[in-house]
Amino acid sequence: MLIVAVVFEFAPGGFDRCKESITHAIENSRKEPGAQIYDWAIDVTEPNRAIIFEVWDDQDALDAHFTHPYMDTMIAALSEANLRGDILSYSADIYDVSGKRDMGFVLPTE
Repeated sequence: MLIVAVVFEFAPGGFDRCKESITHAIENSRKEPGAQIYDWAIDVTEPNRAIIFEVWDDQDALDAHFTHPYMDTMIAALSEANLRGDILSYSADIYDVSGKRDMGFVLPTE
């Protein structure tokens, strides 16, 4: 299992300028074989920070992910955003994990 963690720091308004292609990629990526989780989130304390959290079955599934046309469109939009200065910084890391387990945490219901 692979966990992908990506963080983008956008200039004000930068995320909104490429949001359409990102949304299209999210909707399609979630349907891919081997995609357990594919989420983008805006940090509630830093509105210009976007965090991507992905969980993939294996490297083959992740490699296949980058072969889809919607990913080409999103990567092109992010590349353009970077060139015009809408992306201030980003980091991307992949973690190899052996499995998952429940935390055993339950929120009270009453």
